[in-house]
Amino acid sequence: MTKYLITISVFWCAVLGVLPAQQEVPVPAMVFVEGGTFWQGSKEAPYSSNERAHRTTLSSFYISQTEVTQELWTAVMGTNPSRFSGKDRPVENVSWLDAVKFCNALSERHGYTPVYTISGLTVEWNREANGYRLPTEAEWEYAARGGIKGAITEEPLTRSPYSGGFDINQIAWYDANSGKASKPVATKAPNELGIYDMSGNVWEWCWDWYGEYPSGEVTNPTGPEKPTGYRVLRGGAWFTPAKLTRATYRYWNTPTFKSNSVGFRIARNVDEEIRLSLPAELSVDPYQILSAPVKHP
Repeated sequence: MTKYLITISVFWCAVLGVLPAQQEVPVPAMVFVEGGTFWQGSKEAPYSSNERAHRTTLSSFYISQTEVTQELWTAVMGTNPSRFSGKDRPVENVSWLDAVKFCNALSERHGYTPVYTISGLTVEWNREANGYRLPTEAEWEYAARGGIKGAITEEPLTRSPYSGGFDINQIAWYDANSGKASKPVATKAPNELGIYDMSGNVWEWCWDWYGEYPSGEVTNPTGPEKPTGYRVLRGGAWFTPAKLTRATYRYWNTPTFKSNSVGFRIARNVDEEIRLSLPAELSVDPYQILSAPVKHP
């Protein structure tokens, strides 16, 4: 009898145009990253061959203050694939394809234009869309190194920091302190931009296909034009040694790969029209109006 009552209720809701409300999805805290030119990569041995130092210029963008949490993922996608359960822990066990699908779904829930067109394993990026997306590898590294507050140096790095400095135990969850599990986000110190966990906790997917860095100067790079079979992962994770959490360290895997050590964070383009229309005191970060930043304990 209960089943029939539910069916009748849904029917009349549809007829009257009254549908059950979707779960409210919070606006993730986003950090404004002012663009600039920096030496991407490093000359640090033995990593320099894979981290070829080169000049990179980036436009301004937003990046999430934390990795996407299980709470946010579940609110958007309705399920939680993570091995280490906890609403404030980063979502993990998600593939690159899962991550771009999430970006589109979150964009739709917030009324933005989805960035990606997805057809099977093929994904196209509309660079003009205002929705959520994965950061490029260059954006990821620039933000991890502190943007204009830390990433811009006169010469290429000869020693790469972690995201926020060289004291890894203050900054990152990694193999020596994690207890073999991910941890709630924002429980270590942030970097110069107030961004958490860009070293350690979980690996983070980036947009780019993995490939050799260019030798010359580049502007807003998005990785190899042709598929290489592997997407970029950055930041290290709860099980990796300290050296793999360096801000310049590069890793990769297939777009369908999933692991309890792999998650992601999100980015968005800067809407210059909105920024220019804001009062001067709010022009640095419009997102401060929409979402409170995470507080470091």
